[in-house]
Amino acid sequence: MYRSPFVLTLATPVPAEIQHVGNCPIDCASIYYNGVRRSGLYTVVPLLASMPVEVYCDMDTDGEQCGGWTVIQRRVDGSVSFDRSWRDYRDGFGDLHSEFWLGNNHIHELSTQGDYSLRIDLEDWSIQHKHALYQSFSVEDEEHQYRLHVSGFSGTLQDSFGWYHDKQHFSTPDTGNICAEISHGGWWYNQCFYANLNGVYYRVSVNGNAPNITPLKTHKYSDYYSLRKVSMMIRPIRVSLSAARRRRLT
Repeated sequence: MYRSPFVLTLATPVPAEIQHVGNCPIDCASIYYNGVRRSGLYTVVPLLASMPVEVYCDMDTDGEQCGGWTVIQRRVDGSVSFDRSWRDYRDGFGDLHSEFWLGNNHIHELSTQGDYSLRIDLEDWSIQHKHALYQSFSVEDEEHQYRLHVSGFSGTLQDSFGWYHDKQHFSTPDTGNICAEISHGGWWYNQCFYANLNGVYYRVSVNGNAPNITPLKTHKYSDYYSLRKVSMMIRPIRVSLSAARRRRLT
């Protein structure tokens, strides 16, 4: 029987580097609230899940007292191919220490157990850093083809994801979607994309309409560039609201 590489059954020995906090944290924010401030691998049990899942928790991004991000995607060096099947994207693939896709089933379970926001961090080949923050993010289940719901943009670049990809179904190269086939990766394609973070990994800056790119200029229709690093992570909205209140009191 196939088993996702990120799912730990109750009978599976837990590796020493996996840290457990409290009784069944439902996400990285739960672990953060338990006083843990160190980024790394943890095990969580989303409310809608029947099995524990191993995740990478980013406890540092977005400033002091504002961690608790559950990372759902990361690319840093092109070591993992994202030209994968529906099943791979459903269950998850890659290495949580480097490049991975957490899995659409897990992303659905995490993002629909409450009100979640999405943060995308980008780095191009000139080591320029940008980020996009979406106040609301969720993904439907497999029956509904992991349809995307994303809105409430802010950040240091123009929106090239939410405005065009919201309400789109997930597609992979083996589903017959021409956009997924030519992009060699799974994504919430429209016709086809203005942002695609799961396409071909180019090891140099690439201009033009190519996969694994997003605008880093000042307008959403600007030139496109391949990215050196990218990560996608989610967090309950209440964490950022609580942090904002703490800042106002200090």
